[in-house]
Amino acid sequence: MRILKIFGQGFGTTNKKARMIVYLWLINFVFSIVIVTPVYFLFNKDISRSMMADELAKGVDLLLIGDMIYKHQKLFPALLGWLLVPGILFGLFYIFLSGGIIGRICAQDEKINISDFLADCGKYFFRFFRVCLISLVGYIVVFGFIFRAFSALFNLWSKNASTQWGVVISSNLEFLIMVILFTIVKMFFDYVRVRLVVEESKKTIRATLLNFGFIAKRFFRAWLLYLFVGLITVILIAVYLAIYQSLPKMGFLLLVAFIWQQIYMLSRIWTKILFYSTEYHFFTSQKVPRA
Repeated sequence: MRILKIFGQGFGTTNKKARMIVYLWLINFVFSIVIVTPVYFLFNKDISRSMMADELAKGVDLLLIGDMIYKHQKLFPALLGWLLVPGILFGLFYIFLSGGIIGRICAQDEKINISDFLADCGKYFFRFFRVCLISLVGYIVVFGFIFRAFSALFNLWSKNASTQWGVVISSNLEFLIMVILFTIVKMFFDYVRVRLVVEESKKTIRATLLNFGFIAKRFFRAWLLYLFVGLITVILIAVYLAIYQSLPKMGFLLLVAFIWQQIYMLSRIWTKILFYSTEYHFFTSQKVPRA
């Protein structure tokens, strides 16, 4: 089957570009430390010598978190700003890194090194930033109008349901529609980014318009490939959660839980590269007009 062949090519490219996984993991790790450190020092005094530490170690307790927020309510706006600003910066950084990922995937015969990776990050940043702005419009249209129309129909179904099963089925179908629409929009703009890099084009609007034709003619094949990689992502998340929930969060085993979290992060980065790799091979296997 051609889709499996393309998946195999994407799988091979992802593993060949494995050094990128290390780069991206280090960047994510450093950024996480920057975000978590002030929160840790703020609350460490309160929870380190109290039963709160034991309770939080067992899992997230919203009442305890609410109590800490109330106690530090004067500092909370500043803390919120500290989280919001880096969140925006990380969003921009995410766009920046995407250029490096796709750029190095397209350089099939070149070895990965940090200088070329960062050069691609800068080279494609503004193109991908424009794609991000266009994608926001796409998400607003799809979820503000199309999904809302579906949601209204499902709400009507729930209100008129004679049994609880009708409500359950309606809510599950509504969630399924939301996931389907999200994957389609996400996939669509992934291919816009891949097209811009493959064709070395700066015309983001033209690339977006041409992508409608590209996806329309090959929708089910492209979507099946996307869902296949998505299924791998879901399986990895399920395995991570199942093992993480079973790990005791006390003493030395906290280190084991931390290491398991980092392994999970590496797997998520791997699947992110796999998404772009399979999309790259699918796009280049088709004869399409240039942007």
